[in-house]
Amino acid sequence: MSSISPHPLDPAYRKALNTWRPVILYFGNQHCPACEMAEPVFREVAGKYKNHACIYVLDTSKSPRHPEVKGTPTVLFYKEGKLLTKLKGIGTPETLEEHFRKYIGKLRPKQVARKPRHDLRWLKKTLRTLCTAPRARGLLSR
Repeated sequence: MSSISPHPLDPAYRKALNTWRPVILYFGNQHCPACEMAEPVFREVAGKYKNHACIYVLDTSKSPRHPEVKGTPTVLFYKEGKLLTKLKGIGTPETLEEHFRKYIGKLRPKQVARKPRHDLRWLKKTLRTLCTAPRARGLLSR
């Protein structure tokens, strides 16, 4: 069986897929009622992963034809230029989030600012007990 697709990819897609980062392509149409509901959900979930993957939202009436897209909304997950999965429709936000986690990876929680371990009283006490060279000579000579 040949790995060559019968429909070659448009050069615009080939250029986008030529990256080490995962690539997610969302295909929708502004005249499609399902896409009107799906796109905000997709944008919300994809916004969390924007620093971990290349995410493109494409309008099928304006973008070149993709051989894998037969209807809208469609989401394609690529990694290293290979199609991992194709979602016809996006389902619920939870299932879409699962697909992002599966193909991109879990996100680390943001670092919360921690309270400093030491306060001013600790610093004054530490500085008072520091033993500088002149003070050490005085203590040794006693």
